Amino acid sequence: MPMFLKNFNLVFCSIILVSIMSCGNDKKSQFELPSLFSDGMVLQRDTLVSIRGKYFPNQKIDISCSWGFDTTTFSDANGNWKIHLKTNSASKAQTMILSSENDIHKINDILLGEVWIAAGQSNMEMTFDYCCNSTDSSDSEIKSAYYPKIRMYNVKKTLSVKPLESTEGEWVSAVGNNISNFSAVGYFFAKKLHKDLDIPIGIIHASWGGSGLQSWTNKNVLKNFDGYTQKLKNIEQDSLKYKKTKQWYEGFENIQSGSGAWDLYLSSDILPETIEYFNFVGPKWKKLDDLGRRDIVNYSQLSKYWNELDDENIIRHLMNNPNFSGALLFKNKFNIDSISSIEYNIIIGPNEGAPFKLWEYDIYINGEKQGSSLIDIKDNKYSFIKELQSYKIDPKALKIGENSIFIRILGYASLGDIKIKTSNDELILFLKDWRVKLLGEETSQINNYNYPYTAFYNYENIEVNYNDISEKYFLNHNMPSILYNGMLHPLLNYTVKGIIWYQGENNVNDPAEYKAIFTEMVKDLRTSFGSQIPFYFAQIANYFNYGGKLSSFRQMQLDLLQIINTGMVITLDIGENYDIHPSNKHDVGNRFALLALNRTYGLKIVDSGPVLN
Repeated sequence: MPMFLKNFNLVFCSIILVSIMSCGNDKKSQFELPSLFSDGMVLQRDTLVSIRGKYFPNQKIDISCSWGFDTTTFSDANGNWKIHLKTNSASKAQTMILSSENDIHKINDILLGEVWIAAGQSNMEMTFDYCCNSTDSSDSEIKSAYYPKIRMYNVKKTLSVKPLESTEGEWVSAVGNNISNFSAVGYFFAKKLHKDLDIPIGIIHASWGGSGLQSWTNKNVLKNFDGYTQKLKNIEQDSLKYKKTKQWYEGFENIQSGSGAWDLYLSSDILPETIEYFNFVGPKWKKLDDLGRRDIVNYSQLSKYWNELDDENIIRHLMNNPNFSGALLFKNKFNIDSISSIEYNIIIGPNEGAPFKLWEYDIYINGEKQGSSLIDIKDNKYSFIKELQSYKIDPKALKIGENSIFIRILGYASLGDIKIKTSNDELILFLKDWRVKLLGEETSQINNYNYPYTAFYNYENIEVNYNDISEKYFLNHNMPSILYNGMLHPLLNYTVKGIIWYQGENNVNDPAEYKAIFTEMVKDLRTSFGSQIPFYFAQIANYFNYGGKLSSFRQMQLDLLQIINTGMVITLDIGENYDIHPSNKHDVGNRFALLALNRTYGLKIVDSGPVLN
């Protein structure tokens, strides 16, 4: 054979081989694993850890671990498989390879260390993006964070009527800006353990602000307590209503609410002036400023979707809901004969007897904004409780003859009391009856839950027939077992060292029930994890003494130490009377770590103050 043909064959075969290898690399693995078992995961060291997944039915699966452990298992008739792997204390990042006859799946950057669950409500949830962080100094902590062997997995907020097997999330290393969305308590806990033990730390973080203990508890536990059996039954029966409600709202774009109404009230009427809370929550409402803009700028040349008001200036007849909250645009016209020599003022306030609810407004004359109660207001000018307010109309916005006026309302569906007066106290009459256009409805979020867990659903250019949905029904994060099913149950097959828990503010009214359910919840979780894992918890935060209820709840929490292998973090000295979310999460995390270092890892240190016998 001529030499050039030999060379041609060699090149041709090489091309074919490379092509085959490339196709093999591009082929997607058919192994399905929960997202907890993914790149960057931390596995509990020096023990047997469980790993599970799904594959084709009745297939042999080989598992090879770079730390020196290999094993084989088989998928069952439904494709499910589960195996226990032996871990050691390898200090470097490891890999795991799952393979079958025709498939391969590799998990990279695995650390073997100590794995803890950090769970609870908002004080566990608080991240480095929270306001007023005077103690923990978020900016400097973020800039100095370089702990590649600390990893956190944030469990996606999930409501579920039935126990789920998996959750959404990813492992993230504690490096730089990555920690912005870490639980601050979980981070400081991990940082202290990592520095003192010199081993990798993994935190699985599952929390939801404003959640009660019953939400995190297995329904099989709750059924033993009065009233819960029927509540659980009702939730399951009403799940079809929720499905229909969810389908309805998924048809509309939505914008997350800027904050809770309570946050605005706190910022203006409760907190000391030295706490710049409004500067944190107020600007978040700016994203709603485009609602109705098209109508306002065009003076509503388009007449679609406008409706007459009822006698009370309330939109009940449109939404068939006396408690409706949302975004509305009101319009009218007025005439003026002179501009140069007269001032014109808009006077606006809530109706007499208006409920204690969010009610914010923006006022436009001929498309130009003249006044705002929230979106364009400065910190020291904002007040949640509204009184009559006067705004001078910019003469440049006015014209001789007919002028347009638009009032955009956010919150309670009422125009309020509005007048235009001259500097001579002459009342300028509106030319027509007010008309209203529905811009959006504020109600519960249905996915991608974020505080304050409400959103404005945009109806701006849609003719909404609210009667199309028979009955509005939402799941919420305080329903019995709803967070256990969606956020805790998926973790039960992941081997962990222990749990740190910061929750209780939502249950302060009934310490006796809390004690009873907490005791059984801990027992149930330990049964699920297969050992008497440590369960360390924090006192609830000091907050206006909870109307005199704080001391009895704290005494109950102290009594919980009778449960074996528990410990309590004291927060009485590091709280803030005016804020249910104290900014000092550094000491809380450190105190959790002291408990673990002493009681779990055997370091001879003082882990608490004196306790009275």
